[in-house]
Amino acid sequence: MRLRSRKTRRIAALLGLLLGAGLNFLAGQTADEQLALHQRRAQQAEAAQDFDGAIREYRILVRAVPNSPELQSNLGVALYFHHDLAAAAEVFQHAIVLKPGLYTPHLFLGLALANLSRPDAAVVQLEQAEMINADDPLVSTWLGYEYAAQSRFEKAVEQLQTATSLKPDDQDIWFALGRCYLEMGKAAIEGLLRIAPDGGRTWQLAAEQYEARGNKEKALQLYAIALQKRPDLTALHDKVVALGGSSTASNASQSSDPASADQLYESIHEDEAKAREAFERVSRMDADSYRAHQVLADSAAASDDFDEAIRQYGIVIEKKPDLPRIHGDLCNALSHTGRIQEAIVECDSELSLSPYAADAYVQAARVHLLSGDETHAQLLLRKALGLDRPPIAAYRLLGKIDLGQKRYPSAIQELLKYVGVETTDASAWFLLARAYKAVGDMPRMEQAIAAYKHNSDFTKASEAREVLDTRTQQDKSSDEDDGKNLKPL
Repeated sequence: MRLRSRKTRRIAALLGLLLGAGLNFLAGQTADEQLALHQRRAQQAEAAQDFDGAIREYRILVRAVPNSPELQSNLGVALYFHHDLAAAAEVFQHAIVLKPGLYTPHLFLGLALANLSRPDAAVVQLEQAEMINADDPLVSTWLGYEYAAQSRFEKAVEQLQTATSLKPDDQDIWFALGRCYLEMGKAAIEGLLRIAPDGGRTWQLAAEQYEARGNKEKALQLYAIALQKRPDLTALHDKVVALGGSSTASNASQSSDPASADQLYESIHEDEAKAREAFERVSRMDADSYRAHQVLADSAAASDDFDEAIRQYGIVIEKKPDLPRIHGDLCNALSHTGRIQEAIVECDSELSLSPYAADAYVQAARVHLLSGDETHAQLLLRKALGLDRPPIAAYRLLGKIDLGQKRYPSAIQELLKYVGVETTDASAWFLLARAYKAVGDMPRMEQAIAAYKHNSDFTKASEAREVLDTRTQQDKSSDEDDGKNLKPL
């Protein structure tokens, strides 16, 4: 989850006192007029955001005073703003060795690692920075971003709430907070599907999805099923009647759901309400900001109104073309409308902005597969798997490519990794069955077919599960015919 739009100018202003403090440190250490001149030049270059010039001056100073952690830190900051992240990280590590308690190297090493899409390593440094100075909103903001990248959304929310208290008018933080609440809601939905896939609360939640989209007829059908399973819920009786159905009052108190289903159902609504509150806060700050239009675009995409989503994402890009993930979101919306070549252009733009993000490579691989370019898609997927935290979908897509190219052992290994996590994806089990048949492993083929049938039949039988399945539909868009009918193997 890359929700970072820190402007260089804003961060540079925030760190001006830190940088100046480091330079004054050297001034107090030496009377050499030549070094003092380099100090002033470095300050002037930073003030003008001439980071190339600042790097040049700092390198001279560091060579003259090699064991100064403050100078090492200032050199690292200049490299960071020059977008030489790997070099900056190396310098910050040296500064930390020299003085582990120095705040700036931990903070900026965390930021550099975050921009290199290495959230696990970034969190370690940002947590160290927080221990030294918990009052800096940059620390809590970026810890929130990186916890989210680790899918630790509850911890992300804690940090982002702290950040909003320190910077209540920062739209980026509120937007990130809203997205974290949405992810927590999705996790709760997945939990509900695991413990009560055919329960009353599951059907109720699916009915609410249809009602929110304006399909009252379908919503009524699902509410009626929910009521049959949970006659103890008065709200379901009222909802069925309100939508024009008939409901006989029941004194029944029995429930088909486990006790935890009610708790998960309430949690889903609480998280959605908090997400909505955060997004509304963004829009109230500035209804024409890029974040406000991104909220509208995401909302349209969630409602399958991809034409409106494309329009809104376009506005966001006009206002903020270097915003991480926005080109990828537009790529997804375009692919849903069949505009594949346009989608490829947007995914390529995303890769240029986020060259270390594994999910961007998987996203691009999907649309290249839709265009029939398996070779390019395979290269993109291999790149994704070489980066930190690749999406599990990479194994599914790569497995399908290897299956089509008759590399059956590789396909089996990749698909096994995928179904080990996404156990309910019927079409992935079907692909795995085909691979097992090709290598002559009939017992495992039969097991895969059984898993395919179980998940396929269950999904067809449970419209609620199909509506609420939070696994991305884009995984299916590149192979819509897989497993649609169980043909003889």
